[in-house]
Amino acid sequence: MSYDNLVPFIDRDVELSILLKEYERRGFSFVTVYGRRRVGKTRLLKEFLRRSGGVYYVAAELSYPIIAEEFARVVTDYLGRAPHSRDIVDVLREVAEEVGKAVVIIDEFQYIVEADPSLPSRLQRAIDTHLSSTELKLFLSGSAISFFETELLGYRAPLHGRRTANIRLRPMRFLNAADFLKRMPPEDAIRTYSVLGGTPAYLRWAYGKGSLREVLEEVLAPGHPLIEEAESLLRQELREPRRYMALLRSVAEGRPSPYEAATAAGIDPRAVHRYLEVLQNLDIIALRRPLGFRRGARIYFTDQYFRFWFRYVQPMRHLIEVGRTDDVIKHILRTIDTHTSAAFETVVEESLPELHALGAIPTRPIQHGPWWHKGEEIDLVVRDPGNSATFIEVKWASLDLSEAIRESRHLADKARRTGLQERTNHYVVVAKEVRGLREPYTVEGGVRVVDFLNAMPKLRELAHHRA
Repeated sequence: MSYDNLVPFIDRDVELSILLKEYERRGFSFVTVYGRRRVGKTRLLKEFLRRSGGVYYVAAELSYPIIAEEFARVVTDYLGRAPHSRDIVDVLREVAEEVGKAVVIIDEFQYIVEADPSLPSRLQRAIDTHLSSTELKLFLSGSAISFFETELLGYRAPLHGRRTANIRLRPMRFLNAADFLKRMPPEDAIRTYSVLGGTPAYLRWAYGKGSLREVLEEVLAPGHPLIEEAESLLRQELREPRRYMALLRSVAEGRPSPYEAATAAGIDPRAVHRYLEVLQNLDIIALRRPLGFRRGARIYFTDQYFRFWFRYVQPMRHLIEVGRTDDVIKHILRTIDTHTSAAFETVVEESLPELHALGAIPTRPIQHGPWWHKGEEIDLVVRDPGNSATFIEVKWASLDLSEAIRESRHLADKARRTGLQERTNHYVVVAKEVRGLREPYTVEGGVRVVDFLNAMPKLRELAHHRA
């Protein structure tokens, strides 16, 4: 049985609505859908195709005549007859003329352009002279991010300005990914997110599981694809994977400074930003500066699976390969809350729109991010410039209300030193849970205290409503 049959289509409501809107609009549509592999492009397109009908073709690294012949065979099944031409652009013209409102999806389009570099120019000419006056709905997809952003759609690229919609598909936020984890207790759902991140192809291994332990027993079994996935993806995407892997390992070990991470990885610190830019484009890390400042950058993992892999899987891979998975799982479960703590800060920041809609965060999240300076840190600052600011302490811990209020005492002192205060300032503690608090949040002594696990059902509801 296929993965599509085992796991239902989860989330991606915004992206699906964009595709359906393009299908319903009058006239020609040219839509690009791209993103890192495993992020769910194919599943999204097939879900759209299930509703619209049409042609779906996925290219491979073959010569252009073979690709064109394959494409013609797929179109034959759709038209009920063989197209007259064996050229992709000419076949698109035939489909547009004969069918009218026709959906054509070409996946892994970059392989076709590798086989015939003239294709974008020829397609641009066809759009300008003929296709733009038809009802053809053309969707081009692929996993080569830089190809789509520069070579295909960049300012000087032939197809620049022709697309009618664009989707760069990224990993899911926790509130959206939580549907994969709905059989788990909320606490384990967040822990599991810190292990698998928001990539649907990774999260599917947790679907139907009742605990983090069950997930670990699945994905750390010898031979499981996720044991190789991080290295495999980097080797496919990068020319110097060893250097990137050394850099990511260094960050996972606790060196967020670009200089320190580069030095430990054996990379010239003067060249490290080139490596970081590539990793940012793959949605693996982010280079962030303290809110309101231009210096003092730190490297953050945005993809929790990669952070978990470099922290746990790579260093203990030899134990997994000789069948000592139980020892690895015991070590992970002993230390998982320390690992989850950093992921929880990301979860809270990603959930700011819903926390604001709930009333737990008073400030509209126009600007937000961590702040640090000379040994002092604030987990999260949220600003609506000219109106208000909210300073947030994030704790992956179970606190009682008095403990949570004590945690907030230093926030006001630190906030005065940030230069980020506004006319109205608020102080919030977001804890994993607050013992004895029956509501998602409360206001005590001028401080808001948020019980995140308690708030999760309402936050997820708001996330779906927002989509």
